Amino acid sequence: MPTALTALIVDDEESPRKMLSALLQRRHPEVNVLGIATDVPSGIDLVRHTSPQVLFLDIELKDKTGFDLLRALGERRPHVIFTTAHESYAIKAIRFSALDYLLKPIDPAELAEAIGKVEQAVRTTDKPVMVDMLLKNIDRSMGDRVIALPVSDGLELVHVNEIVVCESDSNYTTLHLRDEKRLVISRTLKEFEDLLGEQEFIRVHNSYLISRKHIKKYIKGEGGEVIMSNGMNIAVARRKKPELMLALDRL
Repeated sequence: MPTALTALIVDDEESPRKMLSALLQRRHPEVNVLGIATDVPSGIDLVRHTSPQVLFLDIELKDKTGFDLLRALGERRPHVIFTTAHESYAIKAIRFSALDYLLKPIDPAELAEAIGKVEQAVRTTDKPVMVDMLLKNIDRSMGDRVIALPVSDGLELVHVNEIVVCESDSNYTTLHLRDEKRLVISRTLKEFEDLLGEQEFIRVHNSYLISRKHIKKYIKGEGGEVIMSNGMNIAVARRKKPELMLALDRL
């Protein structure tokens, strides 16, 4: 039997608000929508006054974002299901943080799946801690960036410049850092590729994502190989060689 949930909708576009509200009423009567807000200030007030269990939150809200709202709420945040009209870097960071998002127009099956996850979290009293990781990772500027990574006892903060190589291990990724420390993170290499971006990191092989700044030498060959600052030798896939050559030209 579905778990009864209280919810709020925060979206600055009238049509998506009405569509989501109608979809919830028609297919998910267990979700009681307590109210609707159209911007960040009213959304903050509404959350604080009603304490919903789940927040359907648009990313772009007039001159602010849904992340501004979450920062303002601090630790007293409900579970969040993001809603957005387009793919963006923010979506990649949301995906990396294992949070739910729905692309507009919202697919009923995807809505049902997201609600099911919240119901499970509520039943097991799970706290929406991954929002902290998201907020730390949402700044796209790479120059002086620290990213938050999920480890067994919480979050580990790692400076992007310290990451030399990301190595795939099925659904996990091993990060090889400049100080020879290793971190095994329960995220795929593709998720790290999305998060770290092509400006600083390049995928040279199905199993390796490397930092351009830490490349010390390229050895010629069919695909060739690169020697990294930590001494690792990384094979370059033949089809990735042109992309690597272009990246090296930009160094």
